[in-house]
Amino acid sequence: MRSIAHYILLLAILCCSAVQAQQLRIITAGSAITETVCVLGDCDKIIASDRTSLYPASIQQLPSIGYRSGINAEGILSLKPTLIIAEKDYVEDAVLQQLSASGIKLVIIDRKYNFNDTKKYIAQIATALNREAEGKRLIAKVEGELAEANALLKKTTSSPKVLGVYNRGTSTISVAGKNTFGDILSYVGATPAVTDIEGYKPLNTEALIAANPDYLVMVSTGFESLGGMEGALKIPGVAQTTAGKKKQIIAIESLKLTNFGPRFGEAVKELVLLLHPELRAK
Repeated sequence: MRSIAHYILLLAILCCSAVQAQQLRIITAGSAITETVCVLGDCDKIIASDRTSLYPASIQQLPSIGYRSGINAEGILSLKPTLIIAEKDYVEDAVLQQLSASGIKLVIIDRKYNFNDTKKYIAQIATALNREAEGKRLIAKVEGELAEANALLKKTTSSPKVLGVYNRGTSTISVAGKNTFGDILSYVGATPAVTDIEGYKPLNTEALIAANPDYLVMVSTGFESLGGMEGALKIPGVAQTTAGKKKQIIAIESLKLTNFGPRFGEAVKELVLLLHPELRAK
């Protein structure tokens, strides 16, 4: 009788867990968070996301909660979520306070541009989703990719000087300094062409020519918005640099490069191969 009762209790717990999982309604704010939730296996539980969440493409079919200051609590609450995962400083504090007061589970992710913090936020999201095992596997996968990249770097003989550039068409062109996707350079065997810039700063023609990078690394959407290589070479000062003269301008898929998320290892491996031509020659 005791074993039967134990079996019935276990079955009830499993059924309850299954029902809870089916009822999970997630709203994400921040593209790295959205991508992570999807990779961990709960993409189908996301009912809405923000405007930056473009990957995977299926997310773009969902309702949008807006972008940064345009996000409001009323719009989110109207969708009846059971879990909200938001990037720190992406949603205004007043909105977060309203959401917290509603009683809905709220998880805030403090995302930074290094792999140690990437591991932390993957684990944090995995815990919120009861996907701890999946989180550990994802972290191990990225660690494996970084190990492969490091093995490649041991075969390199070059240390190219690289500048990260972020743009939206020709109206906004910025240098990617510290605490941006530019921090990926420390993982790919490259030397930053500038070291005294924090965040994103407007690109200065004279400073660009003086820095004389061997390569420019750009997000793909920005590169495409310029019209590709021809347009990038028209950015003032670029044609006067080694990167411009040799047409060494690299475009990486935007969210893969900037998210420092589940595809971080892929981005590092891709850049290692593109920035070190001696590897491709072997």
